[in-house]
Amino acid sequence: MSTIDAVEILSKLVAFRSLSGQSNHDIADYVETFAKSLGAAIHRFPSVDGTRTSLFITLGPMVPGGIVLSGHMDVVPTGNQSWTSDPFALRQANGRLFGRGTVDMKGFLALALALAASTSVAKLTKPLHLAFSYDEEISCEGVRPIVSHIQKFVPTPLAVIVGEPTEMQIVGAHKGALDWTIEVLGKAAHSSLPHLGANAIHAAARLICEVEEISREFAEQPSQNAELYDVPHPTVTVGVIEGGTAGNVIAARCSFQMEARTLEPGQAAMILERISTLAREVVLPQLRATASDSEIRITERFDIPPLVREASSAAEQLVSHVSSSPNVKAVSYATEAGFFQAAGLPTVVFGPGSISQAHQVDEFIDETEFKAGERALVQIAQTLF
Repeated sequence: MSTIDAVEILSKLVAFRSLSGQSNHDIADYVETFAKSLGAAIHRFPSVDGTRTSLFITLGPMVPGGIVLSGHMDVVPTGNQSWTSDPFALRQANGRLFGRGTVDMKGFLALALALAASTSVAKLTKPLHLAFSYDEEISCEGVRPIVSHIQKFVPTPLAVIVGEPTEMQIVGAHKGALDWTIEVLGKAAHSSLPHLGANAIHAAARLICEVEEISREFAEQPSQNAELYDVPHPTVTVGVIEGGTAGNVIAARCSFQMEARTLEPGQAAMILERISTLAREVVLPQLRATASDSEIRITERFDIPPLVREASSAAEQLVSHVSSSPNVKAVSYATEAGFFQAAGLPTVVFGPGSISQAHQVDEFIDETEFKAGERALVQIAQTLF
């Protein structure tokens, strides 16, 4: 299939306002119809509320050794950004393709669909799989049922390529991203009589100090593949805190939001266990000494596993001959790649365009990068014949 056909597909994809957290049925239906016209096998995975869906598409025989091309259909809102043109109408100018999602990551989806359309299905000896998810930008919830389906029903693929923009360089590792909300419920009292209340802010502060201590310990301990990262260790931070009603009132409630960026599986569980144990064994008993119905609630907002470098994995070897650089990179932002790896699938992040353009005003992908991505996928697909 020619490059212009891929651009035409991208134009259609950009036109769908598939914002994270909102219905994506229009873009999912388009992709499904497109895939059906190729004779593909298609599975849909709806969200709990039924408003969004992920897709898993297979062309070729259902045998081991296939390749999964993975990406997300959702995009971030344009908000108050002042775009030069309609962000949901593809615009070509000065060798660039402008539009929301052109680089993150409908450009890769368009290339994957173009590849599927140009592939002679009858000649495939191993399958080409397309995994298109929803809500990657806010929770990565949409990729979970796809991974579960692959584990249960799909002969083990050779490799997974998550097509986030990497400027055609192999990303073999990235940090995980986890976020929890901790809510402390105490008891209000006048500030002159603090013994009659249970100060939720003081309790939260004790837990926040533990977050800081965990972060300090991480910075002092070696981590696997740490040398790949600008910040060579896991990080744990508190980004939001709120509570209390007045300066002369003992706070009855306080909550804070804690985020972690991890390098290895198991680090998130350790963080949560440290905070939970302190809350359960120390902080909560202190609150209940004066307020028996005090509570500490810990709620997970999202949990995105890290991608851990697997040197010379099948995925790295597959992509190495089409990469723009022989070096394998690590990045600090998270992707869906860790979910596939956690399921035992060799996985890399690799795609056209620059992450610096993601979520930006007048988001674009260079046409030269777009064409390079097309050539790379065609070469990779040759291994399936």
